[in-house]
Amino acid sequence: MPAGTTVIQALSGFDVVIVPGLDGSGPQHWQSQWELFFRMHGVTVRRVQQDNWTHPHYPDWVQGLQHAVQTCHRPVILVAHSLGAILGVRMAIEQGAAGIVGAFLVAPADIDHHHGPEATRVAGFAPLPATPLPFPAVLMASQDDEWLSMPRARDLAARWGATLIDAGAVGHIGNHARVGLWPDGMTALENLVRLIRQRALHSGTGTPHLS
Repeated sequence: MPAGTTVIQALSGFDVVIVPGLDGSGPQHWQSQWELFFRMHGVTVRRVQQDNWTHPHYPDWVQGLQHAVQTCHRPVILVAHSLGAILGVRMAIEQGAAGIVGAFLVAPADIDHHHGPEATRVAGFAPLPATPLPFPAVLMASQDDEWLSMPRARDLAARWGATLIDAGAVGHIGNHARVGLWPDGMTALENLVRLIRQRALHSGTGTPHLS
Protein backbone atom coordinates (compact mmCIF):
# COMPACT_ATOMS: atom_id res chain seq x y z
CA MET A 1 0.00 0.00 0.00
CA PRO A 2 1.18 3.61 -0.59
CA ALA A 3 2.77 5.32 2.42
CA GLY A 4 0.14 6.66 4.80
CA THR A 5 -2.74 4.60 3.39
CA THR A 6 -3.13 2.36 6.42
CA VAL A 7 -3.13 5.21 8.93
CA ILE A 8 -5.88 6.93 6.92
CA GLN A 9 -7.93 3.74 7.10
CA ALA A 10 -7.25 3.42 10.83
CA LEU A 11 -8.43 6.98 11.50
CA SER A 12 -11.88 6.32 10.00
CA GLY A 13 -14.46 7.30 12.60
CA PHE A 14 -12.17 9.67 14.51
CA ASP A 15 -11.44 13.39 14.41
CA VAL A 16 -7.83 14.55 14.73
CA VAL A 17 -6.91 17.66 16.72
CA ILE A 18 -3.45 19.06 15.95
CA VAL A 19 -1.91 20.73 19.02
CA PRO A 20 1.23 22.76 18.14
CA GLY A 21 3.77 23.87 20.70
CA LEU A 22 5.76 27.02 21.39
CA ASP A 23 5.92 29.36 18.38
CA GLY A 24 3.48 27.17 16.46
CA SER A 25 4.16 24.69 13.66
CA GLY A 26 5.40 26.10 10.37
CA PRO A 27 4.70 24.70 6.90
CA GLN A 28 7.67 22.28 7.04
CA HIS A 29 6.65 20.89 10.44
CA TRP A 30 5.40 17.30 10.33
CA GLN A 31 2.17 18.45 12.05
CA SER A 32 1.42 20.83 9.18
CA GLN A 33 2.25 18.19 6.60
CA TRP A 34 0.06 15.64 8.37
CA GLU A 35 -2.78 18.14 8.50
CA LEU A 36 -2.67 18.62 4.73
CA PHE A 37 -2.24 14.91 4.05
CA PHE A 38 -5.08 13.87 6.35
CA ARG A 39 -7.49 16.48 4.98
CA MET A 40 -6.63 15.48 1.42
CA HIS A 41 -7.63 11.91 2.28
CA GLY A 42 -10.90 12.74 4.01
CA VAL A 43 -9.85 12.78 7.67
CA THR A 44 -11.49 15.54 9.74
CA VAL A 45 -8.72 17.65 11.25
CA ARG A 46 -8.89 20.62 13.61
CA ARG A 47 -5.80 22.68 14.41
CA VAL A 48 -5.73 24.45 17.74
CA GLN A 49 -5.54 28.23 17.30
CA GLN A 50 -3.89 30.47 19.88
CA ASP A 51 -3.78 34.26 20.04
CA ASN A 52 -0.14 34.31 21.11
CA TRP A 53 2.22 31.50 20.10
CA THR A 54 5.33 33.38 21.22
CA HIS A 55 4.35 34.16 24.82
CA PRO A 56 1.98 31.36 25.86
CA HIS A 57 -0.46 31.84 28.71
CA TYR A 58 -1.67 28.51 30.06
CA PRO A 59 -5.34 29.43 30.77
CA ASP A 60 -5.68 30.96 27.29
CA TRP A 61 -4.07 27.94 25.66
CA VAL A 62 -6.42 25.61 27.51
CA GLN A 63 -9.36 27.55 26.10
CA GLY A 64 -7.92 27.23 22.61
CA LEU A 65 -7.59 23.47 22.95
CA GLN A 66 -11.04 23.10 24.49
CA HIS A 67 -12.58 25.06 21.63
CA ALA A 68 -10.94 22.83 19.03
CA VAL A 69 -12.13 19.67 20.78
CA GLN A 70 -15.65 21.01 21.24
CA THR A 71 -16.00 21.64 17.49
CA CYS A 72 -15.47 17.93 16.82
CA HIS A 73 -18.37 15.52 16.36
CA ARG A 74 -16.53 12.21 16.64
CA PRO A 75 -14.06 10.75 19.13
CA VAL A 76 -10.95 12.91 19.25
CA ILE A 77 -7.32 11.88 18.96
CA LEU A 78 -4.84 14.57 19.95
CA VAL A 79 -1.71 14.88 17.82
CA ALA A 80 0.45 17.11 19.99
CA HIS A 81 4.02 18.38 19.93
CA SER A 82 6.30 19.86 22.59
CA LEU A 83 4.45 22.41 24.76
CA GLY A 84 1.24 21.33 22.99
CA ALA A 85 1.78 17.84 24.38
CA ILE A 86 2.08 19.26 27.90
CA LEU A 87 -1.06 21.31 27.30
CA GLY A 88 -3.02 18.23 26.25
CA VAL A 89 -1.78 16.12 29.15
CA ARG A 90 -2.49 18.76 31.78
CA MET A 91 -5.96 19.54 30.46
CA ALA A 92 -6.95 15.87 30.26
CA ILE A 93 -5.68 15.03 33.74
CA GLU A 94 -6.91 18.17 35.48
CA GLN A 95 -10.20 18.76 33.66
CA GLY A 96 -11.18 15.41 32.17
CA ALA A 97 -10.99 13.86 28.73
CA ALA A 98 -13.95 15.83 27.28
CA GLY A 99 -14.40 13.61 24.21
CA ILE A 100 -10.71 12.77 23.79
CA VAL A 101 -10.04 9.04 23.38
CA GLY A 102 -6.29 9.04 22.79
CA ALA A 103 -3.18 11.19 22.50
CA PHE A 104 -0.08 11.04 20.31
CA LEU A 105 2.49 13.01 22.31
CA VAL A 106 5.67 13.95 20.47
CA ALA A 107 8.71 15.38 22.28
CA PRO A 108 6.81 16.76 25.31
CA ALA A 109 8.65 19.81 26.61
CA ASP A 110 10.19 18.88 29.96
CA ILE A 111 9.54 22.30 31.45
CA ASP A 112 10.39 21.08 34.97
CA HIS A 113 14.00 20.42 33.91
CA HIS A 114 14.63 22.70 30.92
CA HIS A 115 16.97 25.62 31.57
CA GLY A 116 17.41 26.98 28.07
CA PRO A 117 16.64 30.54 26.92
CA GLU A 118 12.96 29.70 26.39
CA ALA A 119 12.44 28.45 29.96
CA THR A 120 10.82 31.64 31.19
CA ARG A 121 8.31 31.62 28.33
CA VAL A 122 6.93 28.21 29.32
CA ALA A 123 7.18 28.44 33.11
CA GLY A 124 3.43 28.98 33.45
CA PHE A 125 2.79 25.42 32.22
CA ALA A 126 4.60 23.84 35.18
CA PRO A 127 4.48 21.55 37.02
CA LEU A 128 4.18 18.48 34.84
CA PRO A 129 1.38 16.11 35.87
CA ALA A 130 2.38 12.91 37.64
CA THR A 131 -0.80 10.84 37.30
CA PRO A 132 -2.04 8.54 34.50
CA LEU A 133 -3.96 9.84 31.52
CA PRO A 134 -7.61 8.76 31.22
CA PHE A 135 -7.07 7.33 27.73
CA PRO A 136 -4.39 5.45 25.72
CA ALA A 137 -1.37 7.48 24.72
CA VAL A 138 1.94 7.17 22.91
CA LEU A 139 4.95 9.28 23.88
CA MET A 140 7.47 9.53 21.04
CA ALA A 141 10.86 10.88 22.08
CA SER A 142 14.16 11.63 20.34
CA GLN A 143 17.58 10.55 21.58
CA ASP A 144 19.06 14.03 21.16
CA ASP A 145 16.21 16.35 22.16
CA GLU A 146 17.37 19.44 24.05
CA TRP A 147 13.93 19.68 25.66
CA LEU A 148 13.56 16.06 26.81
CA SER A 149 16.16 13.45 27.75
CA MET A 150 15.39 9.78 27.17
CA PRO A 151 15.49 8.98 30.93
CA ARG A 152 12.91 11.71 31.53
CA ALA A 153 10.85 10.48 28.60
CA ARG A 154 10.74 7.03 30.21
CA ASP A 155 9.75 8.59 33.53
CA LEU A 156 6.97 10.71 32.04
CA ALA A 157 5.63 7.82 29.96
CA ALA A 158 5.46 5.69 33.09
CA ARG A 159 3.70 8.44 35.06
CA TRP A 160 1.15 9.07 32.33
CA GLY A 161 0.59 5.43 31.42
CA ALA A 162 1.81 6.07 27.87
CA THR A 163 3.70 3.75 25.54
CA LEU A 164 7.20 5.12 24.94
CA ILE A 165 8.65 4.93 21.42
CA ASP A 166 12.24 5.84 20.57
CA ALA A 167 12.18 8.09 17.50
CA GLY A 168 15.93 7.92 16.94
CA ALA A 169 18.16 11.00 16.78
CA VAL A 170 15.89 13.67 15.29
CA GLY A 171 16.33 16.55 17.74
CA HIS A 172 13.15 18.12 19.09
CA ILE A 173 11.16 16.80 16.10
CA GLY A 174 9.93 20.32 15.40
CA ASN A 175 10.17 23.00 12.71
CA HIS A 176 13.85 22.27 12.03
CA ALA A 177 13.70 18.48 12.03
CA ARG A 178 12.82 18.17 8.33
CA VAL A 179 11.25 14.73 8.75
CA GLY A 180 8.69 15.35 5.99
CA LEU A 181 5.54 13.27 6.41
CA TRP A 182 7.46 11.34 9.09
CA PRO A 183 6.51 7.72 8.25
CA ASP A 184 7.78 6.44 11.62
CA GLY A 185 5.41 8.81 13.37
CA MET A 186 2.50 7.71 11.19
CA THR A 187 3.20 4.08 12.05
CA ALA A 188 3.19 4.93 15.75
CA LEU A 189 -0.06 6.88 15.39
CA GLU A 190 -1.66 3.98 13.53
CA ASN A 191 -0.67 1.59 16.32
CA LEU A 192 -2.18 3.97 18.87
CA VAL A 193 -5.48 4.06 16.96
CA ARG A 194 -5.57 0.26 16.84
CA LEU A 195 -4.98 0.17 20.61
CA ILE A 196 -7.86 2.62 21.15
CA ARG A 197 -10.15 0.38 19.10
CA GLN A 198 -9.03 -2.76 20.92
CA ARG A 199 -9.65 -1.24 24.34
CA ALA A 200 -13.09 -0.07 23.24
CA LEU A 201 -13.96 -3.57 22.04
CA HIS A 202 -12.69 -5.19 25.23
CA SER A 203 -14.75 -2.78 27.29
CA GLY A 204 -17.84 -3.78 25.31
CA THR A 205 -18.49 -0.29 23.98
CA GLY A 206 -17.40 -0.91 20.38
CA THR A 207 -16.07 2.20 18.63
CA PRO A 208 -15.52 4.99 21.18
CA HIS A 209 -18.19 7.66 21.26
CA LEU A 210 -18.13 11.22 22.47
CA SER A 211 -19.73 11.73 25.86
